[in-house]
Amino acid sequence: MARARARTGLPVIAEPVVPLYRGDMEADLRVVARNRAAETITGGLSLTGKMPCPSWGISATRCRIGSVLAGQAGTVCSGCYALTGRYRFAAVQAKLEERYRGLFHPLWTPAMVFLVRYYCDRYFRLFDSGDLQGETHLRNIITVARHVPDVRFWLPTREYAVVRACAAELPENLTVRVSANRVDGEPPAWWPTTSTVVRTADAGGEVCPAPDQENRCGDCRACWDRCVASVAYRRH
Repeated sequence: MARARARTGLPVIAEPVVPLYRGDMEADLRVVARNRAAETITGGLSLTGKMPCPSWGISATRCRIGSVLAGQAGTVCSGCYALTGRYRFAAVQAKLEERYRGLFHPLWTPAMVFLVRYYCDRYFRLFDSGDLQGETHLRNIITVARHVPDVRFWLPTREYAVVRACAAELPENLTVRVSANRVDGEPPAWWPTTSTVVRTADAGGEVCPAPDQENRCGDCRACWDRCVASVAYRRH
C-alpha cells in the first residue's frame, strides 16, 4: 500500500513493524498459559481437513508481495484461493484480522510456542493464508521453532528479501519454501527448498498428490521435508 501511494503522489504511510521478541521465554510461557491467553493473543490455530496438523495464517489481503501480484494476470496470486470461497466470509476475515493484530502483541512468540506445544504432535504449517510481515516476524517464528524442536514447521512465502535477510538463522526444523510467482514458472534458483504452481500433473518433480486423494495430504509430508527440493501444486 505504501508503494502504491508513492506512485500516485499520496503521502507514504509506513507499514507497522512486528516487534522482535526478546523476553524471558519460560516466564512468559507461564503468563500465556493462564485463562486461554495464548489463544486470545494469537487468534488461535486452524484445524483443517486437508492438513495432518494445525496451521496458522492471516488474511491474504495483508500479503505484501502477494497483494501486488494479485493484480497481475498469470501470477499465482491472481487466482489466490485465500481470497475466494469460505475465506470471503465475514467471520473468517474477522478471525484472520484478529491474528494479524496479534502479531504486534509483545507475547505473541511465547503464545505461539505454547499453542504448538499443546496442539501439535510432529508437524505445523504456517500461512495457510497470508505471508510474512517482515524480518522481525520471521525472526519471531524462528524463535518459536527453536523452542519446539520436535515439531517440523513448513513456511511457504514470496517474501524473498525477508528470507535472504534471515537465511543464516533458520533452524533445521523450519522448512521455508520460497514460491515461484508465475503459474508454470520456474522455481527460484537461489533457494534450496521451493514450490511452484502448475496447470498439469505431469510437470515433473514432486507434485502434490492432494487433488487425487480427496484434497488431503494423506501420508505425504513433502512440503515439510528439506530433502525435497521443490513441490508443485496443481492450480485450483
